[in-house]
Amino acid sequence: MQTKRLLRILMVVVLALSLTGVGLAQNVPVTPKHKSDGGKFRVAYIQGGPYFEYDQVFLAVILQLRKLGWLESVNIPSRYTKDAQGIYEFLSTNDKVSKYLTFVPNAFYDSNWQDNLRLANKRKLIERLQKRDIDIIFALGTWAGQDMKNMPPEFDIPAVVMDVSDALKAEIVDSNEDSGRDNLTARVDPLRYQRQIAMFHDIIGFTKLGMAFEDTVEGRSYAAITDVEAMAAERGFEIEKELHLGYVKSKEKAEDWLLRAIKRLGPKIDAFYITQQLAIDQTSLPKYLEVLNRKGIPTFSQTGSVEVRNGVLLSIATSGFKYVAGYHAKKIARILNGAQPRSLPILFEDPAKIAINLKTC
Repeated sequence: MQTKRLLRILMVVVLALSLTGVGLAQNVPVTPKHKSDGGKFRVAYIQGGPYFEYDQVFLAVILQLRKLGWLESVNIPSRYTKDAQGIYEFLSTNDKVSKYLTFVPNAFYDSNWQDNLRLANKRKLIERLQKRDIDIIFALGTWAGQDMKNMPPEFDIPAVVMDVSDALKAEIVDSNEDSGRDNLTARVDPLRYQRQIAMFHDIIGFTKLGMAFEDTVEGRSYAAITDVEAMAAERGFEIEKELHLGYVKSKEKAEDWLLRAIKRLGPKIDAFYITQQLAIDQTSLPKYLEVLNRKGIPTFSQTGSVEVRNGVLLSIATSGFKYVAGYHAKKIARILNGAQPRSLPILFEDPAKIAINLKTC
């Protein structure tokens, strides 16, 4: 594809898109405050397992909380910013980072994509309910969101679910307007992936779109397959799928399977949609792109700008997750100021900005 032609098409697509987002209710302030007893709010963190996007979203939320005044202007050393656990470790061991928040040292829960650890971490959080030593939970990803949703009815620690592909299809929220639990809030953008596929199709005009994902409830949610199928029916293109039956819990095995799946799809497709899954991070991504680029297959990243910087052709520009992180940070601030999590709007649409890798095209 010629770069000039692609840029002309992109200009048309940008003009056709609208920049939208739902503002939060303004009746509850976001200004920092102490607890009623004068102490700091105690924060816990849970994730289903290591995933690069959780790391980046968590850091972005911390930066936005700092912008709101909840944290001091303390720089986190780069050696701590490689993953969420490192970020949390720094925050939990440096009392000066905040006058208002304490990141409880033994309250970082990572299930490492293992069912037994997932169950154990859920039990530990239930035990903390009895101790009343946690004031808010940051829950990153689908597993963590599902665990917060499925807590016993008496579990009332506020939980903010972040970085979930589709909270409704993953059964984390009851609808696109209601989380279904008083202590729970999340984020939905019901047309997010349909907008991505529409943009990709407008620009490339593909007829056979390749996808490879885990054929589980979570895997189908991550892949947004229902949305892609809806766009295929509307626009008349076909979807060529490679499905892994059941859960993949070893990153090494996940990467091996995905690479083989992409090689099998290569001769059948004229575009590929790169979706969130265990097999993909910024270390493994180049080997998949090498196969796809060698065959001249255009790619679109579901995740955003970070993968475009690493060789994917197109995506929605995420600006370091600044916009969605600001949305989550304001919700956290309002909850700590007394807002019921369920009362906060859960709809937030990504800004309609395009990221393009000109070297790839």
